[in-house]
Amino acid sequence: MTPNQGVPTAEELLDLLPYGVLALRSDGTVVRANAPAHELLPGLATAGVNCRELFSCEAAGGPCERECFVARAAALSEPTPEVRIDNVGGTSPGALWVTASSLSEGRGALLHLRPGWRGDRRRRSEERWEAGPELRIRALGRTEVEALADSLDSDWLSQRPGQILKYLLCERSRVVMVDEIAELIWPGSSKSAIGNARYAIHRLRTKLEPRRTAHENPAFVVARGSGYMLDRGRIWIDVDEFERTIEEGRTAFVRVDRSAATQHLEQAMELYRGTFLADEPYAHWATDERHRLDGLATWALRALTALAGERDDPKDALRHLQRLAVLEPLDNGVHRELVQNLLAHGLSSDAKRRYDNFAHRLRRELGVEPNFDFRKLSAQVPAG
Repeated sequence: MTPNQGVPTAEELLDLLPYGVLALRSDGTVVRANAPAHELLPGLATAGVNCRELFSCEAAGGPCERECFVARAAALSEPTPEVRIDNVGGTSPGALWVTASSLSEGRGALLHLRPGWRGDRRRRSEERWEAGPELRIRALGRTEVEALADSLDSDWLSQRPGQILKYLLCERSRVVMVDEIAELIWPGSSKSAIGNARYAIHRLRTKLEPRRTAHENPAFVVARGSGYMLDRGRIWIDVDEFERTIEEGRTAFVRVDRSAATQHLEQAMELYRGTFLADEPYAHWATDERHRLDGLATWALRALTALAGERDDPKDALRHLQRLAVLEPLDNGVHRELVQNLLAHGLSSDAKRRYDNFAHRLRRELGVEPNFDFRKLSAQVPAG
């Protein structure tokens, strides 16, 4: 008899658990589920099902009313409190008690499910947590901070507390060591700068939570060992929402679900008010993240332009091309398509101005000419 004979496999052990276990990607797509989860959620029989189809998401008063439960759980560094999610219609059980943990590197969430019933008013989670994120930060474009419970001024965003907040936003997926913060603000300084950095963190927390008492733990900028990070479970950050919506759009695009792809990508580009931390244009530490996010926006606009062309919507295609030309100021293909689109709309003067501006910029910055000729494009446009 071998040592492992008769020992259940990991998958068999999951099926023997009394409660459901569900693994989801960050976009809510179910990737694995044990047998009890299938009993609790019959909809799991559908391949590639999304959690929005399994739960009555965004129901009034529920934990998903203001933000996706899975997206919040994926951003947390610790398991969520247990919350009740009511099932759709007259299904049984009428509700589920759900706890979620983040999968590694923000790849999604692992849900633990047990049966409940509608109207169960036992409080299994902090009222503060169920209320949703209490702080909203916009970092696409100029930085804006809004608190639900307090009126925050914005002058401090250009000062040291604001600079630290922006750096934490840039490094939001990891713990930032205090000596790293000290080097950011006082480059090349001695170890004494660490005390100054801690005081600057204290000032930042005070700015974000002006009514917090000395005995209350900070809610938004939390300590982790010798470092700090943002508690993304309590903060709505437009960058996180932008990335999540882009990923949903990309998934729908790959699945050839054109309607869903358009909807998600349009939502993402509504969030994209401008380049990341536009009020810190010379911050070298933001360059990589800024380029990465600009790249996502560029892909989304290219996809939206293609989708508009597929459904023969030249007006929408023009709208996306105009934004794309701003993000890609030296791209011959983008500007050629934009000029062609303007000519097709009968906007010859606008097309000529666009071409001249593009040609001037190419000559000034690269010393080259456009690889397309305006007169030839104009000649290709049908008369009348």
